[in-house]
Amino acid sequence: MAVTLADVAHRAGVSEATASRVLNGRRYVAAGTRLRVEAAARDLEYLPNHAARDLSTARTATVALLVHHAQYPAHGEGTFSGRVIDGASRTLRRSGHDTLYVNVADDAIARLSGLAAVRQGRSDGVLVLGPAFPRDAIRRLVETGRPVVLVDHRISGVDAVLSDNRAPMVELTRHLVEAHGHRRLAALAGPARWPSTAERLAGVRAEARRHGVELRITHAPETTMRDGAELAARMLDDLPDALVAVNDAMALGALHRLRTVPASRRPAVTGFDDIAWAELADPPLTTVSVDAEAIGSTAAELLLDRVSTVEANHLPAREIRVPATLRLRRSCGCGPVTE
Repeated sequence: MAVTLADVAHRAGVSEATASRVLNGRRYVAAGTRLRVEAAARDLEYLPNHAARDLSTARTATVALLVHHAQYPAHGEGTFSGRVIDGASRTLRRSGHDTLYVNVADDAIARLSGLAAVRQGRSDGVLVLGPAFPRDAIRRLVETGRPVVLVDHRISGVDAVLSDNRAPMVELTRHLVEAHGHRRLAALAGPARWPSTAERLAGVRAEARRHGVELRITHAPETTMRDGAELAARMLDDLPDALVAVNDAMALGALHRLRTVPASRRPAVTGFDDIAWAELADPPLTTVSVDAEAIGSTAAELLLDRVSTVEANHLPAREIRVPATLRLRRSCGCGPVTE
């Protein structure tokens, strides 16, 4: 005999309405209550009746997650994106939602509202991952009335979840100047219009100005390892004391390109994200550690609020920042045990 919602509620000692709120990812349920309901559902191996729920709510129990092709995990440098996706998928799965991944190519990023995955009847809402998607395309998607949450991107009037970008880069730059005495810095950056790039550069720029040190900023079309290597190559004739990259992929690309430079002339290199390869690099990469799973989970919770609560669609847009932490390793000149 199939396990019902009533069985889960009885085992957890709550009402069916409360059990439904927990299993559908609704917020504002006490933490202890949520844990009891989730434990009861696991113990009883409860499976939501998606078909019945979809008929009663006209929903699909599916969320579309749009990722630009250069940031998709299969691209080879998508560790940050992959962790975000993992966090979002786990939260959606706990609420009984499937995740429909959409790898968006360059020729489709300007027409997001026309993608089949975001149409009514295909998905209940949309997570948009990364800054590569044009603002106009996102606004047209929002104008269709679909719930939308941005990840690592920000547009006025649209829900967004990002890491804390500026403050950690202030701290990192201060470390390079005060702890290591570096006076000539160079920043490796993506497009200036990308919010994360702009915010991270603002932190570096502010602290460099405060200390009166030189700062060169160079931009690339994207933020891949290839971009980092190419920007570093341009500096070989006039190397700075330290290269501050806006993400780990660019930093790792720069580290690779700088292997041809004698160790005595090789600049310090730092990144941002703390992807899995950062600690495995040679030397291990000093970086800013971001809880990418928490970013994905928080974005999914925001979207579920919009999807499941009519009143939530009338609330102002929310922007949530997930804290980030400086990780000091040997690529900036610190000793091997500094964390």
